[in-house]
Amino acid sequence: MKVQNLSGRGRFAGALLLLAGLQYLALEYVTARAWHHPTYSYAVNFISDLGNPVAGDVFDGRTIDSPPHSVMNTAFIGQGVLFIAAALLLATRERRERLLFGLVIVHGAGVILVGFFHESAANQHNGVLVVHGIGAAVAIVSGNVVAILVGTRWGIPTWLRRTSIAVGVLGLASFALLQTDRPLYHAAGGIPERGAVYTILAFELLLGTVLLAAGAHRAPDCSLPLTTERLPA
Repeated sequence: MKVQNLSGRGRFAGALLLLAGLQYLALEYVTARAWHHPTYSYAVNFISDLGNPVAGDVFDGRTIDSPPHSVMNTAFIGQGVLFIAAALLLATRERRERLLFGLVIVHGAGVILVGFFHESAANQHNGVLVVHGIGAAVAIVSGNVVAILVGTRWGIPTWLRRTSIAVGVLGLASFALLQTDRPLYHAAGGIPERGAVYTILAFELLLGTVLLAAGAHRAPDCSLPLTTERLPA
């Protein structure tokens, strides 16, 4: 697909990706700092604990008290919306890109589901937690696969291709470890979970930075990046 003033769209997409990652990390930190029982642990607690709206809730053996839970849920929804919006700016009609774009939609939709359908003992009892779990799983898997697929594109710098593939593989490996190592899950499940989520954030922050930098040097009316044109190394 040909797009007029590509440099502007590329920079805008880059800005959205940077905003997605930065707002997520910042809002997660703000929510964790306001935790009440007694201190939030990035190693022991899960990210979804921060979005649990029930003060004093006991979930999976952990006591939850996250007063600004809506802040974390805003971060989830913001990540999904901004990730999809950036992809729309970079979308092409090439058949080979349909899988990539479809996975972007799956990731965004999954994170949004996490933001709307919260972790809680009540939701576990009434079955709503299944939606939360599915959203989280598909968001993690699809987001890391997106990073790997982008790494197979020849239109981006070699270092970014290799890094994208590496972080995507690390993210999937971390998610597999989270699912299979039950002692680790209960003792320090926050570590592999963040290993699976932060890889996606690292990917979008790196890609966003590259798009911003490349957009300043590209001429208008060219093919979108990540397809046929090579971005500056």
